[in-house]
Amino acid sequence: MKKSTKEKIWTYLEGFMQGLINKYDPKVLKDEVLEKILFDPKQGNYKPFHMALIPKELLRMQSFFRSFSTSLGQGVFEYIAKIIAEDSGKWEKVLRNARFKATASSNVQSFVDKFLEDVIFKKVPPYPISLPKPMNNAKKTIVVDLYLYDGEIHYFIEIKSPKPNKDQTRRTKEKFLYLLATYENAKTYYAFPYNPYGEEKSNYKWSFTKMYFDLNNEVLIGSEFWDFIGGEGTYNELLDLFREFGEKRGKEITKRLITGER
Repeated sequence: MKKSTKEKIWTYLEGFMQGLINKYDPKVLKDEVLEKILFDPKQGNYKPFHMALIPKELLRMQSFFRSFSTSLGQGVFEYIAKIIAEDSGKWEKVLRNARFKATASSNVQSFVDKFLEDVIFKKVPPYPISLPKPMNNAKKTIVVDLYLYDGEIHYFIEIKSPKPNKDQTRRTKEKFLYLLATYENAKTYYAFPYNPYGEEKSNYKWSFTKMYFDLNNEVLIGSEFWDFIGGEGTYNELLDLFREFGEKRGKEITKRLITGER
């Protein structure tokens, strides 16, 4: 990655982390309020022994980490991916959360519905797919997390948590099928920023992903994804950048969460 790319990502991480820390600052979110949130009896979460035993600081750190993990997967990776792709020089066009018109032809809809049901019952494999040509000009709007164009091929990419639920996975596959039925020279990828089962793609085991997607042809995981959008070595450079940020800001973050002091 270019130095300027790393600086952009660093600046973005500064803002992201600062906003999250401000939310959990003890001066903003009081201990008693945090306890009510975490152990709300109305939600069936009342745990008096936990409340009595666990230090308030630890509860705050735990809650912060959960919020951090959720927030990281909701837009942060998409934004960073766009920065990297734009600065890589690989792509003629890079778009994030872009809207595309896709076919809504009844014959394509019927095919997609039947195909997805057949995949569930293992009557057909998830890949390859021979899609019918649309019979009319009916259209629908589809939003894609990341769109890349290299002058020849349109790449439609969804960037999600590496353990998506069944409905999310099915909706993503459905979205891709409509796009592939509409655009010539198109390729779709289900992308995961990291592999929760380790660095080797062959170790990935999440059943819902494997149910609807062919891992070798339709899924990009970890280094495979980052190196695809940014060039060889991007994944390792990005990890190093995150590591450096954590080392430089870690003590400051911990101090703010425990004492509220800067």
